Parts: sequence; C-alpha cells; structure tokens
Amino acid sequence: MIILSDTAAEQTFTIIPRFETSGSLDVTFTNETQNKVSNTFAYAGTYANGVLSINATFSPVLKLNTFYSITVFSGLELLWRGRAFVTDQTELPKYSINENKFDEYDGNNNEFIVI
Repeated sequence: MIILSDTAAEQTFTIIPRFETSGSLDVTFTNETQNKVSNTFAYAGTYANGVLSINATFSPVLKLNTFYSITVFSGLELLWRGRAFVTDQTELPKYSINENKFDEYDGNNNEFIVI
C-alpha cells in the first residue's frame, strides 16, 4: 500500500509495473468511500531497474484518512493496480492506523483456574 499526504505539494510514489512501456500512462485515483474518481492525470513514466516512479500534484487535494484505489493504464492495458492511504502522520515507518485508539491491557498475570 502507498502512503500519501493531504498536501498540494508534489508527491512521489513508486510502483512495480506488470510490464515496461515507453508511452504515456493514465493514472486514476478513485475514492473508496464515495466510489468516485477523484484525480486522473497523464504521466510519462520514469523507469529505473523495473520500478516506475510517479510524481503527482493532486488537484483537488486528496482527502485525509481516506483510502484510494489506484489504476495505471498504458493505452488499454492495465499496467498496475493498487491502493493508497492518505495521512498527515510524518513518521511513516512507525505509522499505525490505530494511533491513539487502542489501550493495551496490562493486568494479565498469567493465572488460570483448574477445575
């Protein structure tokens, strides 16, 4: 899954496509909550060692705490399909979708009852 932010600044994400193409790519972001196409743009891909880097500026800006389905087409062929989540958290390696929503129970002392 790709993690993006809700800013108007340019963002970069990388994908591993099904095949390498030299043509223009059509990238579509669909809001999974509303099931509506949010952003569509054409992009000339930048390949390096089988990985495609995509730079995008989103207008309208992606909605915070929302999942998006991403499809990348090369002509009529599906090049890649995936999912993205939009967050404002900055420490992505420590990212948790449950931040501040889970209280750990530490009252367990490993006792059990034998009947």
